[in-house]
Amino acid sequence: MPRVLTYVLILLAVIAVALFFLPLRLAVGWAGLEETGFSAKTISGSVWSGRIKGAQLGPFSLGDLDAGLRPLPLLTGQVLMDLERSPAAGDPGLVATVGKAGNRLLVQDLTTVLGLGSQLAPLPASAIELQTVSISFAGGRCQSASGQVRVSLDANIPGLNLKQGLLGNAECQDGVLVLPLQSGSGMEQLTLKLQGNGFYTARLSLSGSDRAWTLLLPTLGFRKVPDGYAIKVAGQLAR
Repeated sequence: MPRVLTYVLILLAVIAVALFFLPLRLAVGWAGLEETGFSAKTISGSVWSGRIKGAQLGPFSLGDLDAGLRPLPLLTGQVLMDLERSPAAGDPGLVATVGKAGNRLLVQDLTTVLGLGSQLAPLPASAIELQTVSISFAGGRCQSASGQVRVSLDANIPGLNLKQGLLGNAECQDGVLVLPLQSGSGMEQLTLKLQGNGFYTARLSLSGSDRAWTLLLPTLGFRKVPDGYAIKVAGQLAR
């Protein structure tokens, strides 16, 4: 018996060492990131503590991230990976947990600011701020969503104060991720909808009848609606 126990202990030690040195690139696949349009310039280190450089999620740059698997969720069949980019001057940083539980893709407690660039053009949205946002998708359908979202607009439109952006909470509607956002006055509303395959729609409506809008807003892509002006765009997140 002592000899058998010795062999078992040696085997367990070998397995533990092998697990410790598994490359982080394997964990990226286990966590389902490759199913979401995730890419990176380099991935180094072990599954428990590694580094992802030049991370990109579809059209969004995530920068250089520290990454590592959580060991305890593995015991329940979940693969959860913590991602972090420390704050710096002009950079709010990023924290999130991503992974898989069965057939569900998970994003938990995501906090960061993403530059939109021209992704929603001609809609004048420049950045999206996410505060403890959690989302679950399964079979391409949104299962649950929560957390605060703020979209910054860079349009200079007379009669509107959009400096604080449009604010709201993430939610699921009929399998679609929906971000219903509005300004403090409620006169400006933006509804973003994202499907599991990356297709999105975004509609920005401005309530009011400022005389200057008659000439300005049509040149920006807005059209007249009964209570003001609106612009709608649709497309697919680039990968």
